[in-house]
Amino acid sequence: MLRQLLSGSLLVLVGIGGRLVPHPPNFTPVDAIALYSGAWMPSIWVGMALPVAIMAVSDLLIGWHSLWIYTWGAMMMGAVLGYYWLRTDRILSVIALPVLQSTVFFIVTNFGVWLNGYYGYTLSGLWECYVAAIPFYHYQVLGAIVYSFLFWVVEYAFFRRFALMVR
Repeated sequence: MLRQLLSGSLLVLVGIGGRLVPHPPNFTPVDAIALYSGAWMPSIWVGMALPVAIMAVSDLLIGWHSLWIYTWGAMMMGAVLGYYWLRTDRILSVIALPVLQSTVFFIVTNFGVWLNGYYGYTLSGLWECYVAAIPFYHYQVLGAIVYSFLFWVVEYAFFRRFALMVR
């Protein structure tokens, strides 16, 4: 229990720090943390709570926004993806799931932008919304892959080597 509390707290600190330090747009560790918290934490509920805690605290510090329900929901979906499908003994899983999670985030959050009326309530407005978000998507995918790989290295270097797996 103590290891889970420590590793969860560390993930939250890394996630908040990753959102607060200067970075390319959307190149943060939060997608990877959502996946790994789902995979590492003993309960899906704890796994979903970690990325939500990161988003809540960092949104308070960065600035609250009307799209929080979509961003937080997309991160909770990442924890579910990690819980059911992240197999860290398979490098393909460590690469493919971050791409899937970034895509889920892209689809959900930009649909939320469109629902808030920023591009009008038409199909062309929906299309414009997604097209306008493309420049941010590749940074999110790269961030998710890079941080997932780093977490994979940490898991293999420390957790598995020293039998400290939290789940």
